Formats: sequence, C-alpha cells, structure tokens
Amino acid sequence: MTVHTTYFGGLNSSYEPAEKDAVFGVVRFPQDFVARLTDRNIPAVAPPAELLEAYKTVEDAAEENGEPNPAAIAWDSVDYERRYLAHLEQAGPRTVVDELTERARERDIWLVCWEKDARWCHRRLLANAVVAELDDVEVVHHPDPSTIPVDENDDEAGATLADFAAGGT
Repeated sequence: MTVHTTYFGGLNSSYEPAEKDAVFGVVRFPQDFVARLTDRNIPAVAPPAELLEAYKTVEDAAEENGEPNPAAIAWDSVDYERRYLAHLEQAGPRTVVDELTERARERDIWLVCWEKDARWCHRRLLANAVVAELDDVEVVHHPDPSTIPVDENDDEAGATLADFAAGGT
C-alpha cells in the first residue's frame, strides 16, 4: 500500500489516483471544486488557522523582499513542523490520523492540498504520521520534491535538489 501526496493543481492532470484509491482533501478552506476532486475534505488535519496565518504572513514578506525561497523561510521562521506535529497530537486530529492509518492498511490513499512542494507542506508531515506504525506502507510525493527547482529565479535554471545532492550544480 502507498500514501500519496499531491496538490490540487496536479490531481487528475499530472497525477491520477486509481479508482479504488481513497482521496482526501486536507485543507482548512476548501473551494467548491475540492468536493469534485476528493472523496471528502478533512479540515481537522489541516494546519491550525493561526499557524497557517503566521506562515502566509512570513512567506508574503519574504517574497516581497525577493528572497529565493519564501516558503522555506516561512517554514523555519514559524517553527512549522514542530507546531503542526503538536496539532496532530490533539484529540480530534489524532483520531483522524488513526483512521487514515487504518485506511492505509487496506488501500492506497491520497492526501491533497494547495502546496505543490511537499518539503514546505503539512501533508508531508501528515503522511509520515499516517505511516509511522505501518511497516509495509510507503509515502510517495507527487511531484517528487527532489525534482523541483530549488530557486526558479536562480541563474542556474533547472537545478534541482537532486542535482545538488549528486554534486552537480
């Protein structure tokens, strides 16, 4: 079994779940089309409103300052990972994680939200929490974060994290 993660823009255009897969939106503020693309949306495991607001505020400021990776700056600045994981330990979200874990034992599931890059997205952390106690279930991110350019405005256009890890550019 596999837990897949992707973003709404890639769902059904670049990445298409199998008919038997369960597809869950994991966003706090879904738009109308989310109901058409998913089996259901589960806001309980979306980032808490105050964390999302803090992240967006810092990301917007970093973008205005011309920083090369505003999402990474925001992620680190607001201590996103620690705060989101603490959110998942609360009673309601913990129940949802447990239910998703049970589903992942039976079939592939997809966790879908707005962010394209899983490195700076809660769904990566959620997927890891879902599979934490499952030995035979893997996590696959669509797109693979190692193929996404580190900085799309960089002089070394096209460089990816995989290039840097391999000693390339």
